[in-house]
Amino acid sequence: MPVPSTHGMPVPETVTDLVRRIAARDQAAFGRFYRRLVRDIFTQLSDSLGSPALAVAVTRAVFVEVWRLAPTSASSDLDGLAWVTDIVARRAAEQLHHSRQITPRLPS
Repeated sequence: MPVPSTHGMPVPETVTDLVRRIAARDQAAFGRFYRRLVRDIFTQLSDSLGSPALAVAVTRAVFVEVWRLAPTSASSDLDGLAWVTDIVARRAAEQLHHSRQITPRLPS
């Protein structure tokens, strides 16, 4: 029996949709956002930081920052994926900068 056209497949949520819902403090949307992006964010950070342990910590910090900043960042023209990508890049750069500052230099 054919499915009536009014009951089509639901349109998948975009990252932007999820960020807007997170801005409204929708915890279920945050869970979907996390499940959708955690692997990609961790992989990107692990590659750029060279340490899975650091990548875990920075990945956690990215998601905390998303939850914290979404209410003030989710404007109508927001590109959610670009916004999250910027957070990931900034957090990675901060971690690399911090790591260089505390890495002891060996005498020549």
